[in-house]
Amino acid sequence: MVSRCCILIAVASTLGVPWALEQPASSLLQYHPDFQRMCRVFNIYRAFCWLGSYGHSCPKPSFIYSNYPFIQELYLPLPANKEWGAETSIKYVDGAGILRVSGGRDLKGTQHYPRLFGDAVAQLFHQHRQHIRENMKQIEQLDYEQTSEVNEQQLFKTRPPEPNTFIRSRHSLLSGKPKREFVKDS
Repeated sequence: MVSRCCILIAVASTLGVPWALEQPASSLLQYHPDFQRMCRVFNIYRAFCWLGSYGHSCPKPSFIYSNYPFIQELYLPLPANKEWGAETSIKYVDGAGILRVSGGRDLKGTQHYPRLFGDAVAQLFHQHRQHIRENMKQIEQLDYEQTSEVNEQQLFKTRPPEPNTFIRSRHSLLSGKPKREFVKDS
């Protein structure tokens, strides 16, 4: 599934079409070799947000990836005095003394996006439509023969990334407190 997403990301990024991909903060997407390759070939930005800030039933920390840096504007702090009633996981110790975690009764309900989040994403891309149009015009003027050779070479003839390259490049965001910043890999 990640490889298919990467193909779609490559097509959209090449055309300058705006895209956004939301992943739970615990997702392993960022460690996938195809996704790491995409981060080296295209300008991909990552922002942190809480879906709970948009009315979700639980805090749900998420990363949003996009080919436009304004995606960082989706960050909102969690409401200070809200109590989260959703039971999304259950921790227990099994008979062998090993700590286990399983899905709680409310986990299934967390797979949807809150309406406010969808509205915020739509409004964000609408606010930046002029920047998107300008970017797409610049892409239309490129010499596709030249750019397709470069992209093909970068995509298919590079060796796989070294283990943990992506992790180290994002260390401050992964280990520290979420910031209202985006990260761009070179």
